[in-house]
Amino acid sequence: MIPLINIVFLILIFFLVASTVRPFSDREVRLADTSVMKGAGAGTRMAVLRRDGGKFVGGSLVSDSELQTQFETWATDPERGVTLVADRNMSASQLVAVVTLANAAGITNVKLLTRKAR
Repeated sequence: MIPLINIVFLILIFFLVASTVRPFSDREVRLADTSVMKGAGAGTRMAVLRRDGGKFVGGSLVSDSELQTQFETWATDPERGVTLVADRNMSASQLVAVVTLANAAGITNVKLLTRKAR
């Protein structure tokens, strides 16, 4: 019985560690596919953009003004930039509007998170 309990605890620890690897947890966002992967992965400064226009930072829905304020906070360290996790079916005008907000706040390093095409 003791070995079985040990195995269950090891599996539990494995799932706890493995579940933190995913950079974001919005299941409604489908990433765009790309054939070339360059640069580092997603950082800790992420904004999730859903197809319906919803914007999330840290798992919370934010308005455009709140997103602008968050970008201004992140702009104090412009080297790190920001990663946008955008749904592949959202309109280009919505994506451009968010990038414009980031640029207006002083962030010039804006990355778009994609997944490698299979």
